[in-house]
Amino acid sequence: MRQHRSLPIAFTLASLSACNSITNEPVPAPVFDQNIVAYVGASLFDGAQFSKRRLCVLDQMIVECPGQVAQSVSLEGQYITPPFGDAHTHHFDGPFTLDWHKSIGFESGAFYAMNMTAMTTEVVGIREQLSGPGNIDVSSSLGGITGPESHPAEIYEALSLGLRSYEQQIENQDAIRASRRVADNAYFVVESPEDVAAKMDLLLSYDPDHVKVYLRQSERYDEGWGKWGPGGGVDPKLVPQIADRAALAGKNLTIATSSVHDFRVALEVGAYNATHVPCYQETDGDPDSPYFDVPIAEDCILSPEDAETAADIGMSTTFIVTEWAKDRPQKYLDWESQNLDQLRRAGAPIVIGGNAYGASMADGMIAGVEKGIVTPAELLSIASMKTPKMIFPDREVGCLDPGCEASFIAFSTNPLEQIDAIKSISFRVKDGEEVAL
Repeated sequence: MRQHRSLPIAFTLASLSACNSITNEPVPAPVFDQNIVAYVGASLFDGAQFSKRRLCVLDQMIVECPGQVAQSVSLEGQYITPPFGDAHTHHFDGPFTLDWHKSIGFESGAFYAMNMTAMTTEVVGIREQLSGPGNIDVSSSLGGITGPESHPAEIYEALSLGLRSYEQQIENQDAIRASRRVADNAYFVVESPEDVAAKMDLLLSYDPDHVKVYLRQSERYDEGWGKWGPGGGVDPKLVPQIADRAALAGKNLTIATSSVHDFRVALEVGAYNATHVPCYQETDGDPDSPYFDVPIAEDCILSPEDAETAADIGMSTTFIVTEWAKDRPQKYLDWESQNLDQLRRAGAPIVIGGNAYGASMADGMIAGVEKGIVTPAELLSIASMKTPKMIFPDREVGCLDPGCEASFIAFSTNPLEQIDAIKSISFRVKDGEEVAL
């Protein structure tokens, strides 16, 4: 684990004593704490740039550096940021995948994660392994609230039937639609106020860390359009009741948005997070796909008023970086950039997430810089500071100052100058302990 280098304390004390006998002036005793570890020689990120300074850790907290310390670790020439946060993942979904998902998190430097739907019964069984030293810290919604015959039921029912490939799922649509194996577990269906009362009580009995609601082109809900496809999700008329119950239980509400109307529903109920920006995912590439839809700019581009309202209520918007790595039509990139610009100008919170099962965010983060969607400094600020703080708003994460939690990652190359350095983490500390891969 840690490798510490002891200072020559006896020699230092003898030297000071000799100096005192010559000058006859009192010399203050050296200040050191044998439990403090000083990481020296590195440059620390402040949200805009790197500057060289020591970083001192006592147990699981960053502390003020004393005049001397008894233990020192050299990170000469390296560049330190807080660990990254992933604000939209479906990892950490059960005991069988836990080690795999932990390794992805530690390898990529994403020590904080926000699970946005998983099998409730599976997550409950691993709760004690989703925080603390040696673990990735996870906030989990458990199952998500959705509408009848709506996403994500088709995915979780297919998996429950052993239908893992896209081709298998297309060939077995009738069996998937008829299945209810994981209802009230991976997802909770509501279509009336009575359903909301019953299903929210059931979900809240498992004590989720936050509540996730699915909206999918909710402006067309009354048409019954897009069930199991691009549309579906919760009836928007029920969202205020869901929001009230979540607030009463002290749970932050995060809403999956696929259109501007969905985003505005989230704003109206004062949601904590919109967990993807409208039209974040290409839907018109494959006419044979059940998700086929041809979006228009009116349904995809936020207005200045939308962004200002998000800023006023503090609602964060999650950009899915794994989509940035894809070869998408230019219109999707343009919409994404316009939405980012609107939110940025308004000062609305912006965070990032992955949403690609089994993958890290690294390639998407790099693509975001290379495609000009974000600058290196903005990306590092969002990934290492703003996103972790959004995931755990009541904790001192996403910072490197005294009083912050003692977790950080280091790079041997300055990522502001070479963004692909984020894929080559040279040193990791989680809760005061060095992480050895």
